Amino acid sequence: MKYIQSNKAKEIIKKDYEKKIIFSPDDFQQKGHLLQIVSIPPRTEQRLHSHSKQTEVFYILEGNATITINGTGFEAKPGDAFICSPTDIHNVWNKNEMKFKLLVFKISLPENDDDTKWQE
Repeated sequence: MKYIQSNKAKEIIKKDYEKKIIFSPDDFQQKGHLLQIVSIPPRTEQRLHSHSKQTEVFYILEGNATITINGTGFEAKPGDAFICSPTDIHNVWNKNEMKFKLLVFKISLPENDDDTKWQE
């Protein structure tokens, strides 16, 4: 059993997104998993990217945004869910005035966590 208080999660801020790591790979009994909440600030388009080995499962928590996967845009809203397979090129574009939040579960994350290939 694992438990983490919300104020103990590790926060990382980048130029086009923020993430709060809820459970790191060390917290799981199996290797290669990570659970995080990703936030896209208002009026921000995340850079296109892909992952060579990991699968990502998205569950929308708050806000509305366009999630693009392999050139197809989806209008995402709370309760929607997506799976991004390895090599899928994807991003999030938050065109709204409020933060967009999604829960991201990473599967088959390499140990060095260097699996993101930014397109721009």
